[in-house]
Amino acid sequence: MLMDGRWIVAAALAGSIVSALPGDASARTRIVQALSPTAHAPGARGTAKLVMPSGSKGRFSIKARHLAGDTSFDVVVNKVKVGTLATGPGGSGIARFSTSPRGRSAMLGFDPRGAEIEVRDADSGDDDLDTDMPDDHPDSAIGCCLGENDDDQGDEEGDHGETECHELTAAECGAKGGTATTATSCLPNPCGQNPPPSTTVCCLAHDGEGESDDDDPEVECEHLSSSDCAAGNGTTVQATSCDPNPCLPVPPPQLVICCVPDDGESECERLTPDHCTAAKGTASTATSCDPDPCGTGGDGGDD
Repeated sequence: MLMDGRWIVAAALAGSIVSALPGDASARTRIVQALSPTAHAPGARGTAKLVMPSGSKGRFSIKARHLAGDTSFDVVVNKVKVGTLATGPGGSGIARFSTSPRGRSAMLGFDPRGAEIEVRDADSGDDDLDTDMPDDHPDSAIGCCLGENDDDQGDEEGDHGETECHELTAAECGAKGGTATTATSCLPNPCGQNPPPSTTVCCLAHDGEGESDDDDPEVECEHLSSSDCAAGNGTTVQATSCDPNPCLPVPPPQLVICCVPDDGESECERLTPDHCTAAKGTASTATSCDPDPCGTGGDGGDD
């Protein structure tokens, strides 16, 4: 088996590297995921990297190259614009996010694990790079608020006297004397440790769950605390106002009604042609999902 540096790099770019310490949902996480080029930028390349020392602290970055030079791109996570990636003359750029932002880093107010990531041309609305991030986050985990007297991990991390968010099951949270929240993650932090309200807003997808079956959904912006935003499964972003709405990415240039197979049935979704094909769906000639043109088990397309 080849073990030289070229093989290791190729393997990393072809897929993802996911690592986490066993036994605790708040353990350190490191994910490196390749971004796939779309038909709009077949030569583009990119990598998404997430490093989390704990459930509520971490860094996320997107590095891209071979994009259009001197161009601004929306960084879109689960249909919400969370930041901007600007390329230089050579077409390379990087977007950085952190739970403790400083310098050129934006706030990491979203959980990249299991999320759909897109790098979208801010002029044309075309997605040039995209990926689905791996998810090492247990489905049963919740955001659990632990004080220094509830758990000894705070002293180990140098957070004496603070309340920390840990991703635990409800039973584990209760056993440690913590306070369970309705949030399913520690990003954004549901435990009340918020940046100044004037610098953050909360982005909520129209279905209230941070995801949508629509490539061009309605995304609402509200002034909420980090804990209230987390309770609604929202995303916090750095912005001073909801006018204009900072949560809205540039809309895609073309959408089709797509019949997507789902457990023997066919679901109607409004997607770009690329996403319809990627979902193994069939484009319909209909202009709306109401009434549903797909039908149970049908594809809604032209024969």
